[in-house]
Amino acid sequence: MGTGAVSNSLSSLIGKSTEAYTAKASLNEDGSINTATSTVTGDRTTDLFKNAEKEMGKDQFLQLLVTQLRYQDPLNPMENTEFVSQLAQFRSLESSSNIETAIGKLGDTFKGTVDAQRQSAESISNSSAISMIGKVVRLEQKELSWVAKAGSTTDLNIHLGNAAQATVRIVNSDGETVKTLMASQKDEENSQIITWDGLTDFGEYAQSGKYTIEIDEAKNNSEIYAFAQDMITGVRFTGDGTVVKISGKELPLSNVLDVSGGSSASELMLSPQTAISMIGKTIRVRSDAIRFTGADNESVPISVNTGGRAQVSVQIVDKLGNTVYTTTAKAGADGVADFGWNGGRNGGGYVDPGEYFIRIAGQGQDPSLYSFAEGTVSGVMNLGGETRLRVGSISVSIKDIVDISDTVRSYDQGDYV
Repeated sequence: MGTGAVSNSLSSLIGKSTEAYTAKASLNEDGSINTATSTVTGDRTTDLFKNAEKEMGKDQFLQLLVTQLRYQDPLNPMENTEFVSQLAQFRSLESSSNIETAIGKLGDTFKGTVDAQRQSAESISNSSAISMIGKVVRLEQKELSWVAKAGSTTDLNIHLGNAAQATVRIVNSDGETVKTLMASQKDEENSQIITWDGLTDFGEYAQSGKYTIEIDEAKNNSEIYAFAQDMITGVRFTGDGTVVKISGKELPLSNVLDVSGGSSASELMLSPQTAISMIGKTIRVRSDAIRFTGADNESVPISVNTGGRAQVSVQIVDKLGNTVYTTTAKAGADGVADFGWNGGRNGGGYVDPGEYFIRIAGQGQDPSLYSFAEGTVSGVMNLGGETRLRVGSISVSIKDIVDISDTVRSYDQGDYV
């Protein structure tokens, strides 16, 4: 009985994926299969063949190799070279599988790290956004929401930069221009407010909805843009990022062009924790008011930041704005002019006890020129809901602080002419 006939006949029984794959065959004398006495069990949709459409892994490869060895013809065993070749293939497959697994784990680890960094960045971004509430900001405005009501209008702020004019187009969701406006009368800040009354270029009222603001000249000039400028009244966190609430609009935080303190009472607030940490620090505070008591040998200390000048002209004025004393103060190596005033008047005599004020020539045009007082923070107080610092007998607001240090600056009176 030849084995080839059996193998070929079994192959004919399991030729299709839905046919039986387990067979018990009886052979005729000529080596053919006796179909009357042969039986088959199972089908190729289960067990070994249920994952036939998937890629072969190292376990399946090893199973096939062991099965091949188990059922090899003992009179004609597998050649050594063939066996070694298949072992090498198994080793290669195993290595590839291990590398794939390692890469998969590395990918999971990298993804976890990226997710953690993203969450950390979002947390920092959210905290920064909250701290901007109460600040005046300028944001680039790329869209506007229009509500069609009789008599309604909407203002657009257009920054022209160094351009003489700009063509502003209001574009609908279909990319069609519904209104064309011109900006050509810029103010001292190179900006202009233009008003849209909702009418299209055809004299019809535009439908309610969102429109895009497009400026033709902005394509080649980054100084030209539409913007909204006002105080941030709130923030909202969305799936598309953080948006800030300004002038009744919600605009992306990423559109912020400029941030300033604003003019509200809450523009600069000092947290109690920060205030406590400043106890023992030396602070420099803008101060243009001084008090003369008229005591014997009195000398009121005055310090002026000269803004890099070698000397500055300083006036002492009364509450009515009358100049009572004028001097020229020389700056020290630290750029500060220190001198003392004994209450003397120009032309002789002394002023009456009371409050007086320091005026520096040119300080209206140069913010680096200012008079100041220094002292060590000794405590914290709360006045009207605002946390303030106690320096000596006075309370100081955070907005008046111009410098903070750990040491007290040496003071040398009399350096004036």
